[in-house]
Amino acid sequence: VEGKGNGIKTVIVNMVDVAKALNRPPTYPTKFFGCELGAQTQFDVKNDRYIVNGSHEANKLQDMLDGFIKKFVLCPECENPETDLHVNPKKQTIGNSCKACGYRGMLDTNHKLCTFILKNPPGE
Repeated sequence: VEGKGNGIKTVIVNMVDVAKALNRPPTYPTKFFGCELGAQTQFDVKNDRYIVNGSHEANKLQDMLDGFIKKFVLCPECENPETDLHVNPKKQTIGNSCKACGYRGMLDTNHKLCTFILKNPPGE
């Protein structure tokens, strides 16, 4: 947590490592936290700084990370985390494929994060 008063921010220091372990860009879980908390997020990719405005406790963010993993990482069939996202901005769809069981399907795009994912596909 940095700053005081209205300028207080929570810097997620291990976001790059977490994202690497989940095989997702670090901006996705950070933005997910922002959507869930109703807070603005900032990304300083060059310096590996991922920030959520406001003061947030680590255990609260951990619970939210579990929610992100359930929605955007785990396979809906076998619950294995070895999945890849397939984003099609033209069709406005986000697909999911599992390396473990071979599942291929579409994610529910109702979550606010999906708009961000469609505008910022993985690998860009």
